[in-house]
Amino acid sequence: MLLNVFPDEDDKFRHPCFYSAGLHPWYVNSGSMKKHLDWVEQQADNPQVLAIGEIGFDKTIDVPWKDQEHAFERQLALAENRNKPVILHCVRSYNELLVYRNASNKKIPWIFHWFNASAEIAHELLLKNCYLSFGHLLFHETSKAFRVFPEIPVSSIFFETDDASFTIQEISERAAFLKGLPLFSLMAQIHNNFKACFGIL
Repeated sequence: MLLNVFPDEDDKFRHPCFYSAGLHPWYVNSGSMKKHLDWVEQQADNPQVLAIGEIGFDKTIDVPWKDQEHAFERQLALAENRNKPVILHCVRSYNELLVYRNASNKKIPWIFHWFNASAEIAHELLLKNCYLSFGHLLFHETSKAFRVFPEIPVSSIFFETDDASFTIQEISERAAFLKGLPLFSLMAQIHNNFKACFGIL
């Protein structure tokens, strides 16, 4: 289990699990950005913080693009400096993130949260050491996530609940059904993915 923590959510650290920490593009604000990015840098040294994120881009919000870029670039540099995977929030910004990915250290995995794009984009990301994370959209047969999921190798996927009403058990069972795999077999592979991605022995 990996629990995402944003600035001003330090109380979440009391849970007995691993974490990611990052400044989400929704919460980027020029007035508080330095303080929040400094917080992310501080948390990056916590051994329980396995990844930097969610970070990324969102073209549907009012946050200026230049501010989103600044926050993303500083956190990406931090992740590469600390050798930690990155968890991506990406809304209508796959092309922009692919540009960054091509210039980044591809030995450091990227995980695309709530992946919901075309098979072409999925395959391009998989070639660049990226994982795709799926959640409740697996229950929505008109979604891109549902349509592309059968094509994604199980060695490159994760599952998430995010803020949806489905439990991780329900999402895992749905994924196993769609893959035509026994649940225990799929979950064993997800466990291996976690170890490979986050360096957990």
